Amino acid sequence: MEKLTIDTYENNSFSSIIQSAAFVAAINPTSFSITYKTFQNTDQAAGSPNTNVKYEKSLAPSLQTEFLFDATGVTDINSGNTLLNKVSKLKKIAKTSNGGNTVTAQIKKFYEATGEFVGPLHKPRNVVVRWGSSLPPGSSSKSAFEFKGILTDLTIEYKLFDSEGKPLRAIAKATFSESISPELMEKLVKKESPDVTHRRIVQDGDTLPLMTKRIYGDSKYYLEVAKLNNLINFRDLKPGAELYFPPIEKTLT
Repeated sequence: MEKLTIDTYENNSFSSIIQSAAFVAAINPTSFSITYKTFQNTDQAAGSPNTNVKYEKSLAPSLQTEFLFDATGVTDINSGNTLLNKVSKLKKIAKTSNGGNTVTAQIKKFYEATGEFVGPLHKPRNVVVRWGSSLPPGSSSKSAFEFKGILTDLTIEYKLFDSEGKPLRAIAKATFSESISPELMEKLVKKESPDVTHRRIVQDGDTLPLMTKRIYGDSKYYLEVAKLNNLINFRDLKPGAELYFPPIEKTLT
């Protein structure tokens, strides 16, 4: 299974990427949840036996999941397994610095990507959380799960320490709230809109002119797309390669 990754963006239009895979989970979460919440007015008129429930508003969906940060060496040996919590098992594994990648360093990298205030942006980065196997050809995303938003809550629980008191394991409970600009939301309703950046996975038989025509309705932009994707030989596309097709009006005209 693919690793959960987090891409960072400048704003909630998600048109200007800062870093792809700014964070990659060492071990995928065992679960995640999405919360949808609506507010209803349940005021009851005086003397009335019934309540006339009236809708007021809906909050943006939120994503809750947990991330494991580990420097015991367990994750290197048992990559992809669920958390191992028994100390007896940990004692069988030689203590390692995990290549210098301490728990503190791992958490710092995660927070820098998701929650740290960025001076030039005057806010934390917007993020896209991606996780899961590839979708069928023609999908606008290669991930089975994708959530666009911003980190709103982070609680870190330290679980294990070495003899010097340095943390060897921590679990971060993170909440991301959906944050999408009205303009992007309108465009996402039209999934094939040429005004949205698309990610495509090359399939057998694909050519760049053909893929360009699918996105923009015209193959004439294929040379510009080749340049933006640093393709040396666009006539020899490799199946499985990922290509970006940017908005027409901002990049290709």
